[in-house]
Amino acid sequence: MASLIIKNTAVVRPTQKVSANAPTSTRAAAAFSKSSMYGTQLSVSSRTVRTNSKKQVPAAMNANSGFLLDMSDLIQNGSTVKVSTEKECALGVSFYPDFAYNAEGGGGVGKVTAMDIDGKVAINFDNLTLNIPALETATADLMGLPLPPLFKAEIRPNSLSGFIEKRSGKVDLQLDAEVVPSIGTVQVGQAIKLFINLTTETSWGATRSARGKRLDSEGRCVLVGVARLPPSSDPFTSTLLMLPTDALAVLQVRFEFSRGRN
Repeated sequence: MASLIIKNTAVVRPTQKVSANAPTSTRAAAAFSKSSMYGTQLSVSSRTVRTNSKKQVPAAMNANSGFLLDMSDLIQNGSTVKVSTEKECALGVSFYPDFAYNAEGGGGVGKVTAMDIDGKVAINFDNLTLNIPALETATADLMGLPLPPLFKAEIRPNSLSGFIEKRSGKVDLQLDAEVVPSIGTVQVGQAIKLFINLTTETSWGATRSARGKRLDSEGRCVLVGVARLPPSSDPFTSTLLMLPTDALAVLQVRFEFSRGRN
């Protein structure tokens, strides 16, 4: 697939500072190296701040600095879009500490289905191409400790669709999925329905919140989402996860566009 090539503006923003005295928990939601137009390695860090109080979320960063998708003619009706999830991700549920989550290898392929005059692009992914790595020993740890060897939470996506704003780099996607926990080959409890809005903006829940990062000049962004998990008729599932409760996702992703087929 011919990837979207965008002029690199080599714009570097200062890392957002969070006071050590602020009553928040801070996660480095994205950290990766980018090359400037002269080949110099630039360290770019993006921090996602979670808090239980809306007043404690810091002011928005200028996340679209260096964003040039608005100039690309690869993004038009019928264009192919590929989304890939990367390593430095996190998942959380209820009041448990967050899981460090390696989502590398996940993603899907879809199409641009509509555009308006303001550059808002509708995208819809083929559910047969969607893949989200399971939460298991190989992909996740909790407070530095690996998950039990036989435990697995399989994430089965049913649909993924939404919008990209070419001029600002804002992304909003809606994911419909099921989470199926198991021990070995035996399913434990009921499958959990998951409807979550993944955004580059701020996502709020009753007990959790997170802020993402808009698309940069390489097509990378940080998508965050807080979903409300409903009560379950299964006592084991409800007790283990303290349902109803909030679930959190912090995902590093990359978008690529092309006119041809993958």
